[in-house]
Amino acid sequence: MTLTETRPEPDAVAVGDDSGPTAQSSPDQWTPPTGLAGILSTGNHGVIGRLYIVFALLLSGLALALGMLIGIEQADINGGFGVFGQANELFQVFGLYRTTLILCGLVPLFLGLATAVIPRQLGASSVAFPRAAAAAFWTWLIGAITHIVATFSYGGLGSIQAGAAREQSVELTVLSLGMIGLGLLAGAGVIFTTIVTQRPAGMDLLQVPAFSWSMLVATGVWLFSLPVLLGNLVISWVDMRGADALAFGGGSAPFEQVAWAFDAPQVYAWTIPMLGIVAEVFTSAHRSRPQMFEPMAFIVGVFGFFSFGAWVQSFFDSADPTAPDAHIVTNEVLFTAFGLAIALVVLAYGGWLAFNAFAAGQRPQISPQFALVVVSGALLTAAVVAGVLRVAEPALGVLREADGDIWRGFFDAMDDLEGSSLVTGMMNFAVLGGLLAAVGGLYHWAPRLFGRSLNAPLGFLSVLPLAGGAILVGATDALAGFFDQPARPYEISGIADIDALGFVEALNVIGLIGFIAVLGGLALVALNVARSLAMPAEAEADQGGES
Repeated sequence: MTLTETRPEPDAVAVGDDSGPTAQSSPDQWTPPTGLAGILSTGNHGVIGRLYIVFALLLSGLALALGMLIGIEQADINGGFGVFGQANELFQVFGLYRTTLILCGLVPLFLGLATAVIPRQLGASSVAFPRAAAAAFWTWLIGAITHIVATFSYGGLGSIQAGAAREQSVELTVLSLGMIGLGLLAGAGVIFTTIVTQRPAGMDLLQVPAFSWSMLVATGVWLFSLPVLLGNLVISWVDMRGADALAFGGGSAPFEQVAWAFDAPQVYAWTIPMLGIVAEVFTSAHRSRPQMFEPMAFIVGVFGFFSFGAWVQSFFDSADPTAPDAHIVTNEVLFTAFGLAIALVVLAYGGWLAFNAFAAGQRPQISPQFALVVVSGALLTAAVVAGVLRVAEPALGVLREADGDIWRGFFDAMDDLEGSSLVTGMMNFAVLGGLLAAVGGLYHWAPRLFGRSLNAPLGFLSVLPLAGGAILVGATDALAGFFDQPARPYEISGIADIDALGFVEALNVIGLIGFIAVLGGLALVALNVARSLAMPAEAEADQGGES
């Protein structure tokens, strides 16, 4: 007996004889759809990341165009140029500029980079939940488009004039902002889970690349912040749609309930990934690996802790701010401490970069991404300096108590900074710094994102308008704050308090030029991406782009 089995030979079938057994045909194999159907149904993390990037760049451009319209109006504060028919229209664009720039531009741009890059940094085949990542993207995109359409349908986040906004459009604006928040929340959850669970065996969290670590910290903060934002929107929705007995009091002004998301310290939370991008691009330019990674990881973690700002909600301040026992959250010790602490954290991060530059022992390779991350670091520094100036009066108020005569001139200048355009300058410094860092990451990881490097000369051409424009936008708002320009341009009552009106209007013209420059620089970035994608793969070696 053997372990093999002899099978009988099949009978020979004569030619033309169809009486023999017929061969069974294999079923047709499924092929994935291509074109638009493939994009709509994709779970590929690279495709999802690129979709995030493309639409986030487009919506960032829209936000900058809205900022430009506000700048045109502020170039003539008294009369205006007729861009907006009434103050409520200016208020609607004012709110849309913030929601679009941060929640439709900067944050999804970081999520797009993370979705495409982090799995490769970890050696994973994909993100943790590919279908959830796709659902998060489409939820965010539909919400963003609906949010913009609802605002331009005379909705927006409430109204400063009774009956000036359409009630249904305001409700749609709130719902769409909720969709944006849900999409970003799901996307953040996917990235957080990917970093925690998709690492290869033997790699602990302090061994992941700097960008992956910064995204872990960022998504951790976002997972705590975004549910609070959604809770604020639910309260506003109940106020608008529920019975009068359920009204909390903010149905007519939903913006006041979400304004904390665009102010310190939360505005820094949206920029946390820039710390990882700066670290990777900076050390790569010095042709070295990050030294003393653990201290850097600790610094980024502390930055994330002090940037959590869901507790800073001025909507819940005392009804009478002049009362002796009034609760004003921005005057509290905790708010002041956060403003000072985050400045020290940024200073420590700058020290870490300086140490790595010294340890490398060689000059950096100048590239578009290196120039962008250097400027983005400077913008973040300017943002925290503006934040320190904002809290200087309550922080050093003890000096006034000691001798009011000596410090009177200093504190007179600081008293009104809280509600001035210095706050807007701080936001623009931080958010535009994050935008520049994200574009720097786009240049740095272009071979992973698009299969080829971006064109270096065209990249250098985009650096000047992006960097120069961002500096002008933030600096002019911050400087105008010292002349009592209000943070909210639709507050007509504050115009009478502006000192040196002509000088402030000149500053606003310079800021308008800054918006135009940043928008032009972003257009050059989009052109560079389109040019790279249109080139054949074999032309990659002739581009001269940096990887």
